[in-house]
Amino acid sequence: MTTAPRVGIVGVGRMGWHIAARIAAAGFHVTAFDPRPEVMQEIGSIGLKPAASSRAVAEASDVTILMVLDGQQALDATFGTDGFADGAHSDSILLCMASLRPSDVRALDERADGRFIVLDAPVSGGVEGAKAGSLTVMASGDPEALDAVAPVLKHMSSAIYRLGERPGLGAVMKSINQSMFLASLVSSAEMLIAGVKAGLDPDQVIEVVSRSSGDSWALRNRLPLAWRTNYVSGGALGLMLKDLASGIDLADEAGVDAVSTRAAATVVREAYERHAGRGDDPLIVETLEARSGVMLRERASVL
Repeated sequence: MTTAPRVGIVGVGRMGWHIAARIAAAGFHVTAFDPRPEVMQEIGSIGLKPAASSRAVAEASDVTILMVLDGQQALDATFGTDGFADGAHSDSILLCMASLRPSDVRALDERADGRFIVLDAPVSGGVEGAKAGSLTVMASGDPEALDAVAPVLKHMSSAIYRLGERPGLGAVMKSINQSMFLASLVSSAEMLIAGVKAGLDPDQVIEVVSRSSGDSWALRNRLPLAWRTNYVSGGALGLMLKDLASGIDLADEAGVDAVSTRAAATVVREAYERHAGRGDDPLIVETLEARSGVMLRERASVL
């Protein structure tokens, strides 16, 4: 691929929107499809060319980013009616950037069977990272194909890690990251609540621990959101459950007990059920507050 690749994207949600906007702003030709009519009506505002289907995106693109919610959506968008596979050729690259289970990515690659190239490149950094172009990319797949997509990835990321030539290794790394993050979030919230019940100020707990061996990204960046009244949740509890299930599957395959990951999944599921699947990680803390009879917002310097 000697010239700038033509880029496509299937799935223009919260992450996909900002990723596509950055790529288009960098001068790439970007064709997009999303099954929601209201999204398709707006994509021209960020410089995207609308397509009628995933097939049409494949026909217009050298590299197609797949940014969907789960493995079933990935299969439908790729192999369903007017799917990506119907418009792809042997040099077409399907860049899976969604948080899929490793088995989902392997299934895509096996079913592609050489008709097109499957790369695995999930990301960490969330919507804010997508906006800022500071995502961490966890990539795996054919080295030459990864070279071809590097000019695209650099406009959305601050770090690109190549994890091997087998599609699915990126999904393994993403599962590890998400499981570590959520287990850390739950254990940190539990101990924070215990400290508050014992008489400590929650802001001071975070300040002290963040300078000590108990520090974590979840402690510094997510726990304080539990008592910020101006925080708008992102509706991600269901995705967190999916990520934890992926981590547990990975551990089971490796013969690892994953005790803390299973415990975190229990708490996240309780939060999910309490709030009918709506909301983000501050509601995990709220669930633990309800269990313990402590409201951190009442004990903290509320922003």
